Amino acid sequence: MKKDEYSFLELFGNIDDEYITQALQPRKRHNPMIKWMPVAACLVLVMIASILVPHFLRTATIAESKYKYHVSEKERAIEWPWKYKTPAEKYPVVKFNGKQFIAKSQNSIHTEVMGEIIGSCVAEGLDPDTGKTYTETFEVRKIKGISEELMIAVGNEDGFYVYAADEAAAPDTLGKLLELYELSQNIELNYVTKCEGYEEKEELLLDNDEKIWQILSDCGDAKLDDTSDFFERENRRYLDFTATSEALGVYNRVVYISEDGYFATNIFDYEYSYFIGKEAAGQIISYIQKHSTETKSSTSLPTISGTVTEIGNGYIMVDDTILCRKSKAGKKYKVYTDDIKVRRWIESGEVKAGDLVAVEYEGEISNDYEVKGAYSIFTGTLEENGILNQE
Repeated sequence: MKKDEYSFLELFGNIDDEYITQALQPRKRHNPMIKWMPVAACLVLVMIASILVPHFLRTATIAESKYKYHVSEKERAIEWPWKYKTPAEKYPVVKFNGKQFIAKSQNSIHTEVMGEIIGSCVAEGLDPDTGKTYTETFEVRKIKGISEELMIAVGNEDGFYVYAADEAAAPDTLGKLLELYELSQNIELNYVTKCEGYEEKEELLLDNDEKIWQILSDCGDAKLDDTSDFFERENRRYLDFTATSEALGVYNRVVYISEDGYFATNIFDYEYSYFIGKEAAGQIISYIQKHSTETKSSTSLPTISGTVTEIGNGYIMVDDTILCRKSKAGKKYKVYTDDIKVRRWIESGEVKAGDLVAVEYEGEISNDYEVKGAYSIFTGTLEENGILNQE
């Protein structure tokens, strides 16, 4: 038995020889082309899913925390009036330099990931409530490390959003994929789940992903597997890395490394798979085994949960006492509602005083328990154990 095969035995346990030599059944790769109107009609659902799905994927967190309960999200899909939509929701498709680009996320990106101004574009959007068509001119900026033929940042002083080229061809080698999207810089492979089929066996936290990217870089000649249009997880043992990237406009996607030698990812509109070989995959498995620790809640985001006790001018007060094991441990947070994705819930009356909510935020909470980076809010019900509440 080769050395790299022992690495899999260490991490996954005993593996049957017949299983190790099992090959994937060939499948035809499909390459459907996305057209303007289907995208415009479906993008709202995609963006709603980008908010809802992460909540459903969250797992239980630290058992000994001060919280006995959590807020479990109520599933609610709302078609917001035009004035409450983000620019990416209003204008899901733009044209730039003769090419069509599609919004990847309704979350705006930070200036740190953007490069120089490369032009402007005129976007057209339709208000489904009134049938009125709107046009708006946006600035176009480069995304650092990524060709403007593939992705651009579109926006104005109110924020920029990631747009990806429609009908972009899959890179034919892993090396091209890594280079074109500068994946080693734009994605951190810190959280990994050990999986057998559809069952998650263990969640791990990696201390440094540099070695992983180096191994993958050495597999630059790995060819695109055009026999399958998705990564088959059934009857397979593999590592599932959580892949989030502001520059690429993706959250909670995955990178797979399978014991039979495949690298696969769904960070783009389609799943791409490349055969890197068992030796390289074995090196990655071995590295993970030696440089990771067991963890939980790899998909959780910083969140404040509790009861809305006050709705003020540009803020809400959220009291987490109801979640606590001991009431004296409760705190009141002042959450600013600057982001349209939070403010629209308040102004429309969808969130009211007395509601149980969870608020996702970025940045730090001040010493006075003020939250200025809130970008998402949802209502829910009280359940025991669950999502992580950050302080």
